[in-house]
Amino acid sequence: MEREILQILETAAITVSGFLIKKYVFLEPDMEAKKQRIYYLVSFFLIGMVYFALGKDAASMAALLMIGFNICLGRKRHRLRGLALMIPFPGIINGLLVPALLVPPYLFAMSEQEKNVYQFMLYGVLAVLLISFYVKGKNWRSWFHENMQHRSLRKSEKYLLWIIGILMLLFANHTVVQITLDGGNIRTADSMYGRELAPFIGVTSVSAFVMTLTIIVLIMQGNKRTFYHERVSSMQSGMITFMAEVVENRDDNTGGHIRRTAEYVASIAKELKREGIYSTILTDRYLSDMVVAAPLHDIGKIHIPDSVLNKPGKLTEEEFEIMKTHTTAGEELLTHAKAELGESGYLNTAVEMAAYHHEWWNGKGYPYGISGEEIPLCARIMAVADVFDALTSKRCYKSAMPLEKAYAIIREESGTHFDPAVVEAFLSVSLA
Repeated sequence: MEREILQILETAAITVSGFLIKKYVFLEPDMEAKKQRIYYLVSFFLIGMVYFALGKDAASMAALLMIGFNICLGRKRHRLRGLALMIPFPGIINGLLVPALLVPPYLFAMSEQEKNVYQFMLYGVLAVLLISFYVKGKNWRSWFHENMQHRSLRKSEKYLLWIIGILMLLFANHTVVQITLDGGNIRTADSMYGRELAPFIGVTSVSAFVMTLTIIVLIMQGNKRTFYHERVSSMQSGMITFMAEVVENRDDNTGGHIRRTAEYVASIAKELKREGIYSTILTDRYLSDMVVAAPLHDIGKIHIPDSVLNKPGKLTEEEFEIMKTHTTAGEELLTHAKAELGESGYLNTAVEMAAYHHEWWNGKGYPYGISGEEIPLCARIMAVADVFDALTSKRCYKSAMPLEKAYAIIREESGTHFDPAVVEAFLSVSLA
């Protein structure tokens, strides 16, 4: 009877730990709250039915399948991939349960009665911890649901969990075999797995348990740190856009310019990436840095006098020379920001955009007269976005140009003013 109850408790422990790991370690979303509660009840009922019909091993497999189906139902896309997550789950669960349940009774040579008492006590402790988490952890769970429900593990974290899961599954199976061959009690051991390997079993079991627990805790802490990092990055991005808008508001001619050009930059960059053009440069990080940095491309205009910046008519040659200095002024401002704030991907990109977005593909631009791929890719992309928005926007000294004519001008200046590959990407997304 005692063994039967312990097996039921083991199946329940596997099920509960699996659902907790799914949500709090793998960050897989739940279904809508009411549906999720119903799913839990149905899962435990079905697992219980399987247990009484087919035994503990079949019930454990049913528990893993129910967790897998829960992952699939909770996702909005790539649902079938959720079943693949079941591969590391058994190892992670066994890496936690096997060292705690089986190894201490083996090493301390407990009798069958003592072993049962020990395991009942262990399940009691786990139950108390679970109840405490449910009762006392409401605020933490609310925080988690609000801030982590839309996050997902990075690839490196997924690979780490897969590796630890597979290793722990091999370890757990090997440990169970060793203990089984010894009759579950070191005092009865007479096989090659017996007394001589007992210290090895003890050390490896403790190591496996600590390693599994440590990896889980580190990943959970990593998720929390990543969340706060993304929140800070979002605040920085908002401040950048705000600063750029403050500068833009001095220029009566360019309302909404920075937001529109940032959208154009994002569209062009994504199309280039989709086509595999400049793939060695256009990484995911470079693309995101470009989008964040784009609003700062004209920040140097803060140094341009109002009489030049807001002149309603055509600039004189002298005034145009003053206007051209907004590129080097922006470069200096952002380089100073880098020195004060430290190295940052988007600040590096912002410096290049501010300095070079008026350079021409044929070398006839300003301020440095560089050409071709000497011009940073982010600046070549911004050049197209900047000119297109200038052509199609109403200014105090001109009307907005029809889209067809603006597209024609961009196409005509491909290979002279603009990088041909960037122009093709721009036209592909704009005319689609």
